[in-house]
Amino acid sequence: MQPDELIHIEVSRVIPAKKYNIIRFLTRVWEFPTYIPTVKEANVVEKKHNIMKTKWSIQVEGIPLTWIEEDTLDLKDDSVYFKSIEGDLQEFHGSWKFEDHLEGTNVIVGVYLRVGIPAIKDFAESYVKNVVTRNFEAILEAFERRAISMRYHSFKQGNLDKLAGFGVLGHFYNFNHLAKCLMTLNPEFKMPSPEFLSKLFSMTPSFKMHEMKEFKSASGAATHGCFIVCTFVPEMLEQDLHAVYSKVVRACKIAEKHGVGIVALGGFTSVVGERLGHQISEEVDIPITTGNTYTAALAIDGVEKAARLLGKELKDLRVTIVGGTGDIGSACARVLAGEVKELTITGRTKSNLRRLRAELRKTRRAMIKATTNNLKAVKNADIIIACATSVSAILDISWFKPGAIICDLGYPKNISYTPTNRKDIIVFSGGLASVPTPINTGVDMGLPSTDISYGCFSEAIILALEKRFENFSYGRGNIMPEKINEIRVLGAKHGFKLAPFYWANRLITEEDFEEVKRAINNA
Repeated sequence: MQPDELIHIEVSRVIPAKKYNIIRFLTRVWEFPTYIPTVKEANVVEKKHNIMKTKWSIQVEGIPLTWIEEDTLDLKDDSVYFKSIEGDLQEFHGSWKFEDHLEGTNVIVGVYLRVGIPAIKDFAESYVKNVVTRNFEAILEAFERRAISMRYHSFKQGNLDKLAGFGVLGHFYNFNHLAKCLMTLNPEFKMPSPEFLSKLFSMTPSFKMHEMKEFKSASGAATHGCFIVCTFVPEMLEQDLHAVYSKVVRACKIAEKHGVGIVALGGFTSVVGERLGHQISEEVDIPITTGNTYTAALAIDGVEKAARLLGKELKDLRVTIVGGTGDIGSACARVLAGEVKELTITGRTKSNLRRLRAELRKTRRAMIKATTNNLKAVKNADIIIACATSVSAILDISWFKPGAIICDLGYPKNISYTPTNRKDIIVFSGGLASVPTPINTGVDMGLPSTDISYGCFSEAIILALEKRFENFSYGRGNIMPEKINEIRVLGAKHGFKLAPFYWANRLITEEDFEEVKRAINNA
């Protein structure tokens, strides 16, 4: 049979590792069954100099395939050649090629094969082509995972030059936001139907949107990072939570491939694993932070400053935290329970409310209340911190009393984008930081300025500047006041500080505070 009559397969992948590491993976074939699912057996039968005979057994979609091959290592040509000398296929040979690449090594597998079974030839050859292709794709994917795991393991062993920088995971907050961003990227883009766009978008894998070459700190330190889009909107969590979880895991793996030291789970990316009871950190090697510690620090600093601008002191005020049993809410509660007159926490689960209320009552001076009724909790509150994760607004702007301060931490926002004519309250987008270097995420992520960043994004950048590649904010309900103060101090060191107050995209001015004061006095 002539070469052009053989089935030809070519599979390639850029793997973030040096050539010699990948060649080492390839020649240690006896390890394949331990980390490559399709390989059931791989053994060295005989070895002489640069030639070895290996025995293989693979299984893809229930189809077993066995053979014995002869492999020739040619380091001068950066290649490994193989050919079957016996087995299930009539003919099977090819090569592995290794080429230098900016991101590591481009590995190219070229295969020629012939099944040669009469009567079912057409079906058999098509099917076996798919089996062999998927097997080599699985091997390359496993090589990539192995290379990445070795890099992060090396860092943990003290090799600090293996990792650098940060990754940030974000998502669009609804399909209108997605459409707006697509039009920004290409103003001439003709929008398809919502049904087509939503279905196509839900099938699109997470991807890197933008790379930040350098971020400079006020201290003189520098780092770099990338912004990764998880291709879901919050409504999709109710439709297919497992699919969204897979998108988040894939996004973390994109960050790993770029060799960054830490990744921040922005918005709803931090809650999908929590809702499923899965730990994302068990599926990836990269250290993860939700960014909730610095977000809580900014929320606390924000309400304290807003109260001061209205001539009030925290010790005299009633504070309500909507979503108080969540990670950010409970963190804020642990701090504010020692500083305010009365603290009310709300949540959906009564057992969680009872548990946190008991914790706060043991060590704090404020009167502690807990309820599942948000209206009851906010109507007499002087300060409301809205940090519940919800796909739609759960608070009505008419519920708040004159003079109330509302810190909206939600993404999408619970309150601060709600149209209103009220001038007797202060509503601001909470958890925002002013940053020492402008940040471009590639698309509009709902921030009023490139000089402003979300607290979760900022936390990852601060930790990258400190080379603190660790699961800093992770899990649920574990953030203590000491850790809030720690990240606040580190942020200040690098020039991060509380952002100016914004109501949606509008800057809140001193006159706005004065107008609220007048409304209080006239009430």
